[in-house]
Amino acid sequence: MPVQEGLPAGIHIRAATPDDAAMLLDLMLRSWTGTVAGNSSAYRETEATISAQLARGGGAVICHEDEPVGAGRFHPVPGPEGDARQWVEIKRVGLLRPWRNKGLAAPLVAFLEAAAARQGYAGAQLGVRVDQPRLVAFWAGLGYSLADDVTMHTVNPLTDPPITMRKRL
Repeated sequence: MPVQEGLPAGIHIRAATPDDAAMLLDLMLRSWTGTVAGNSSAYRETEATISAQLARGGGAVICHEDEPVGAGRFHPVPGPEGDARQWVEIKRVGLLRPWRNKGLAAPLVAFLEAAAARQGYAGAQLGVRVDQPRLVAFWAGLGYSLADDVTMHTVNPLTDPPITMRKRL
């Protein structure tokens, strides 16, 4: 695998396909368990729902050599009021614990954004759980701004509404 710009040797990012759904589910569960509260809607996802989401949108897998160490996804959503173009909602970005704090999350998100832009999407939105406020600073550092008019694709009735953010691509 050729070295991708800005990534350490041995690390590469590739597009995820619907055939990767089982692997993405496993990665998400291993990344999120013990970090994200058990009432997250992520824990109710299945291989079938992830495969369908990847078929409608896209995703990425970050690997060390051939071993997946993180992933993220996006799917189409309507743009903000006044913008008739399609946007994406970025979801389920996570890295396995040993791979956190190594500067890999930003390139993973950049890969997702670039894939969405290549598909013609105008921007990205996301939600941050209110019990994960440190992530607001992470996303802000990537150019996302607070936006209280974002309608999330999936609403979790078990949690408070998320902190919502968006970015034009």
